[in-house]
Amino acid sequence: MTYLQIIATIINQNIENSKIYNITERYLSEIKTEQIEQVWEETKKAILKLFDFFDNHLHLKGPALIPFRYFYMVIASYFYENTAPDYELLKKYFWFYSFHNEELLRNTTHLWEHVNFLNKAKKGETVSFPKFIIDKNVIRTSSYHSRSRISRAILSLLAYQEPKDWQYHDRHVLSEVYYILTDYPNLHHIFPVNFIDTNQNYGENVNSLMNIAYLTQITNLQISDQNPIDYLKNYDNSSFEEVLKSHLIPLEILEWARKNTLPSDALDKFIEMRTEVILQKIQSYLSGIDIEIIDTK
Repeated sequence: MTYLQIIATIINQNIENSKIYNITERYLSEIKTEQIEQVWEETKKAILKLFDFFDNHLHLKGPALIPFRYFYMVIASYFYENTAPDYELLKKYFWFYSFHNEELLRNTTHLWEHVNFLNKAKKGETVSFPKFIIDKNVIRTSSYHSRSRISRAILSLLAYQEPKDWQYHDRHVLSEVYYILTDYPNLHHIFPVNFIDTNQNYGENVNSLMNIAYLTQITNLQISDQNPIDYLKNYDNSSFEEVLKSHLIPLEILEWARKNTLPSDALDKFIEMRTEVILQKIQSYLSGIDIEIIDTK
């Protein structure tokens, strides 16, 4: 269905009087063989560039991390007969709409607005983004759900950093994690759930994505339900700080491990610090855009 909707989008934009006005089933059934043939060679190239963008530029190895499926149609349309795509613009576009407080790519009306926006850029026209608004509390409290736009956005952001293996620091951890992403992915709770359950004074937001990191299965099993100040010591060496940075994990938790003590509100403090790290990273990717951070907490 996604491939067919990509083709429909490209036919709509590039064949005059095609009468393919949308990507709904009504119009998909009206696509003519000759219309597909007319756009097919360049469409194949556009689809390959689309996958290259997600895989090799954003480091997203599969569809489970794409916040909006309409991204496929919009970005493929941008790549169609485009000999000089602006990848910095595309990355800014991806992060802007993945994290904006409103869901601005949830229907076909939005789809055509986005297609027109990137088509202007493809033609060499100057384009500008509207104000970017993000709710800090949405980032702070989001938990994992395979169909949640913001959940996918956060996990995409973590993947984009190419996080390193905690044990073998020159290895990308995502080579294993990506291919087992399901409704219950093998993602690691930095403060393990059972540890928090037996130390409830440490906080209530144990399932926040701010308490999640990509780890290999074997490392996750080795850590199990240990106190973070205990298991972090097993990985702490001269390059471990850089490894934690690749996971957007604030280094204060490593300092707690080195001092062998956790604050009484350790989880809450950690989530707050990591939320700030995430927000700063998003802001850095949206340079030049008017940004407003609200906090509904």
